[in-house]
Amino acid sequence: MIAGLYGMVEPSLGDPEWQARLLAEEGVGVIQLRCKTWPREAVRALAERLRNLPAALVINDDAALAAELGLVAHLGDGDGPAVGPHGRSTHTLASVEAETEALYVGFGPVYSTGSKATPWSPRGAKMLGEAVRCSPRPVVAIGGIGVHSIEEVRATGVAGWAVIGAIWAHADPRSIIRLLR
Repeated sequence: MIAGLYGMVEPSLGDPEWQARLLAEEGVGVIQLRCKTWPREAVRALAERLRNLPAALVINDDAALAAELGLVAHLGDGDGPAVGPHGRSTHTLASVEAETEALYVGFGPVYSTGSKATPWSPRGAKMLGEAVRCSPRPVVAIGGIGVHSIEEVRATGVAGWAVIGAIWAHADPRSIIRLLR
């Protein structure tokens, strides 16, 4: 499921439907709908409009909705139990090792990030590499990843790298997507 750039849409940085379609046009295989402030029915409607994209859609934070739609959920701290296929955010090597039910584990923040307030300090590429080595599941790096750090992230052996700000805050998102793929 995970191979390379893991695209994330973020409504605070633009139209999420346009973002998802652009990611798919550029060959991104996994796209997370990260619409944290949206009502459930709005997320459902967006997912329904995007169902035919040539990419796997992931619903952020809502396992029940993802299961209803036959999609994968991405669950973080406090998002409750999974009720279907899911990825799980992790922040420590112990939590990476302990995750045996998820399709993949997100690990981070690797670097400082402005897209999400977190009590976790940046983990760095060295710890990311350790997470890859100890994980029973594919690892997706997340947090502060951009063109400046992509080679260091890839060198750790991660299955994928999730990116938000480096893409959607740039004047030419298409070119950044190509560089990050």
